[in-house]
Amino acid sequence: MVLTLTKIQHRGAYRIGISFPYSVEVNQKLKSLGAVYSATHRCWYMDYQAANYKLLQSNFDELVIEKPKPEHTKADLVAGPAGRDLPPIVAPEKKIPAATKLPEKTEEKSIKGHKADIVPLAQKLRLQLFDNIGKYWVFSMNYHFVASKELLAVKGVYWNKQQKVYMAMRNRAVKEKVEKILQAAGFFPTDYLEKEKPVKGGTVLIVKPHIEDNQWMQVFIPPVFMLREKIKRFAMSRYSVPHGCYLLPASPDVYKALVVHYEAEKVILKNQLPAGYLKKGNMPNRKKFLLQKAKNQVLEKVPETARGFVVSMMDAMLANNLSDSTIRNYGNAFCRFMGDNDYRDPASFEYKQIVKYLGGLMGKGLSSTTGHTLVNALNYYYRHVENNRNFEFKLPRPKKEKKLRVVFTPEECAAIFTAIDNPKHKLALMIAYGAGLRVKEVVTLKWGDILPAEQKIHVKNGKGKKDRIVMLPYSVLAMLENYRALYPGKDYVFEGQFAGAHYSTGSVQKVMAVAMEKSGLAKKGSVHNLRHSFATHLLEAGTDIRYIQQLLGHSSIKTTMVYTHVSNKAINQIQSPLDRMFGNPAIKTDRKNDKNL
Repeated sequence: MVLTLTKIQHRGAYRIGISFPYSVEVNQKLKSLGAVYSATHRCWYMDYQAANYKLLQSNFDELVIEKPKPEHTKADLVAGPAGRDLPPIVAPEKKIPAATKLPEKTEEKSIKGHKADIVPLAQKLRLQLFDNIGKYWVFSMNYHFVASKELLAVKGVYWNKQQKVYMAMRNRAVKEKVEKILQAAGFFPTDYLEKEKPVKGGTVLIVKPHIEDNQWMQVFIPPVFMLREKIKRFAMSRYSVPHGCYLLPASPDVYKALVVHYEAEKVILKNQLPAGYLKKGNMPNRKKFLLQKAKNQVLEKVPETARGFVVSMMDAMLANNLSDSTIRNYGNAFCRFMGDNDYRDPASFEYKQIVKYLGGLMGKGLSSTTGHTLVNALNYYYRHVENNRNFEFKLPRPKKEKKLRVVFTPEECAAIFTAIDNPKHKLALMIAYGAGLRVKEVVTLKWGDILPAEQKIHVKNGKGKKDRIVMLPYSVLAMLENYRALYPGKDYVFEGQFAGAHYSTGSVQKVMAVAMEKSGLAKKGSVHNLRHSFATHLLEAGTDIRYIQQLLGHSSIKTTMVYTHVSNKAINQIQSPLDRMFGNPAIKTDRKNDKNL
């Protein structure tokens, strides 16, 4: 692959700009060399040093050096041919005397004879086609208000914000529409996406040992969508780009599950593992796996030169037994801070510099939640990694927007449940509302966690690694029995597409969105709003707020006190002074006692 090198000016210094067609391998290689991506210049860059140029020469075969555009100094003329970026349209060969008068017709002819060349739209857009990604063509272009808007209106065309490219479905109709908008016939190839035929048998899956780490085994799967989706459902599966295969723990139970998962497709499994390779001890702990995954995801975003700072922070968070989500959030926030400051040593920053940086982010419209996470990450680094206990690093916290939570009335909740016909979907939403569970707690609920005799649900490993006991509504007992007869799962109450895997949170959210649309409610909300409604309705019914705090699993009573602001019971008893003035009191009734207030 050809890499184009350009001298650019970025962040007050000259850099080596590196441009090339999109490639995951080149991206990873440049990251390992210490290169950083610039969203402003839309290219990778390194410091303008001879050592970096030699480093690129030793790692890439084809390098093309592009000459920089000539820059004008203050001494250059502003007007005249010498001071223009572009050459004059007609260069004067000799000076015409002032007394000379050209005929009017000749002048008119010369003006009419000069016509501006019409530049095609495709040339203006500077279209560039990259390698296919799955079922999509990938291309980039310069921003064009009309063309960009029309592209996104085409079904099957999407904008990838992270990579700053367009993705178009490899479909004949999409090809024709997009090429018409871009005015570039034949821009896309004809490698249309064909519907995959069902696997009838005879497909071969090869299982080999993983030489680099004998606790894992390599599984080579042909490029069939359904077969690959199945292996992705394994809790510990991960894809190895260098080897072009999936890695699974080399455990007898995992291998047995692999055989069971592909029995329906009658797949031939070729076991090339040596005798005794599969061991029970190779099955990693799930907590260990999630922590390692979070750590790797953060470290992938940092160049080798600055990795030591991030690794020190990771070690401190692991030593304090923080969760994988906290490690990921703090790590990503800290990496953003490092990247925005050219990966300098954090110990070299002064208090005023960090405050100015935070102020700049808030000025660009950064949300208060993201700002709080960034402040927490920086405080954690300076207190635990720099280990300066005598110095308390106080940073200004962005003021959080105080938004009232959307709460459904009991009638609206009933309308949502009535709109659902599928018993599995209905039960999931009813348990979320009836027990006040988070969506993740709903999908990870196991049959062993339900205690029918005690009318309780044991929520295990909830948010903040806390267990709690919540109520099991009487109204869902009969539904649970009928549901278990229809869906006889062994482990999870709500099983996913493949056996042994729980239902995804995204699927439950989609069920809620469809139910909201069918019920015709004007309010907007998600599954978590059912939890808000649960707490608000308990408060309106007179339940002590301390009990509600325990049912919701809140550490602080301040979090639960938010529901006092959204309760309508007290508000309904207040009469507007305008109604009192004109003698039009609103008559309101108490739903419970049916009395006029």
